[in-house]
Amino acid sequence: MSEQEAGAHPPHPSYANDEISLVDIAKVLIRRKAWIISLFLICLLGSVGLALVKDRHYTYTTSILVGEFGLDKYVSSAKQAKSVLDSRIVPVIERQFVDKRNIEQIPFETSVMADEGNNFVTLQSKATEDKRSLVAEFHESMASALTRDHNEKLSLLEKESDMRLQALRVSYETEQRQLEELRKLLATSTESVDKAEAEEQVRANSQGASGNMEATLTSSNNKLTFMLSQMQLTQQLSERENRVNELQSDINEEELKRSWIKPTRTANLATASIRPSGTGKALIVALGAMLGLMLGVFAAFFAEFVGRVRQVSE
Repeated sequence: MSEQEAGAHPPHPSYANDEISLVDIAKVLIRRKAWIISLFLICLLGSVGLALVKDRHYTYTTSILVGEFGLDKYVSSAKQAKSVLDSRIVPVIERQFVDKRNIEQIPFETSVMADEGNNFVTLQSKATEDKRSLVAEFHESMASALTRDHNEKLSLLEKESDMRLQALRVSYETEQRQLEELRKLLATSTESVDKAEAEEQVRANSQGASGNMEATLTSSNNKLTFMLSQMQLTQQLSERENRVNELQSDINEEELKRSWIKPTRTANLATASIRPSGTGKALIVALGAMLGLMLGVFAAFFAEFVGRVRQVSE
C-alpha cells in the first residue's frame, strides 16, 4: 500500500470503555457516603418527628336501627332513610352545630351508609380522640332527628292497632256474655225436658197399672217443644263458641302485631375503632427511612458527576 493510499484512509479512532462495573459503583458510594448518611438521617429524623406530632384519627361509628311494625316490615327502607339524612337532616344539623359553637366548619367529616340487608343506617366520622364528644353529639342529633321522623309514622300505626284491639275486645266481651246466657238457657231447657220426660213416664206407668197392659211412651207437645228449643240453643251455642274463638284468635294476632311495633332507635353511639385510621406511625418512619436512602444514593451519584465535570473542565 502506498503512502498516498494510507493517508487517504485515516486510522480508526480509539473509543474509551464506557461500561461501569459494580466495583466502580461501590467506590462511588463509599467515596460519597457522607451524602448518603446525611440525607438518610435527615429524612429518618424528619419522619420520626412527623410521626410524633401527627394526630391519631379514629373512625367513630353510630348504627341506627330502622323501626319495625311487623315481620320484615319497616317504617322505611335503609336507602330511603339515608336519602332523608343526606338531603334534609344533615344540612340542618350542620348549620345548628356550627352556629352553636360559632365556628366556620365542622372539624370532621361524616358519611352516611345504608345496609339494605340488615336494614340499618350507619354514620361514620373520622376524628381525633379529643373530638370524640363532638362526634357523639353530632351523631346523636342526626339519630334523634331521624327517630322523630320515623316514630311519628309508627305512632299512627300504634293508634290504629290500639283501636282495633279495643274493638275486638269489646266484641269478645259481648259474645262472651251472650255465650253465658245461651248456656244458662240450655241448662234450663235441659231441666225442662228432663221434667217433661219424668211426668210422661209417671203417666204411662199409671195407665199401665190401671189398664192392666203395657203402654208405649209417646212425646207430648210440650216435650217436643222443649227438645226443638234445646236443639236450637245447642246450635246457637256452637256458633257463638266458634265466634268467640275467632275473636280470641283475632285478638292474639293483633296483639302479636302490636308487639312487633318497634321504634327507630340507636344501637350504638360513636363507637371508636380499635385501631387508628390512616397511615400508622411505624409506616411513616419506614417510608422516611426508605426515602432518605434513595435520596442519599441519588445525591451521591450526582455529587460524583459534578466532581468529574469539574475535573474535565479544569
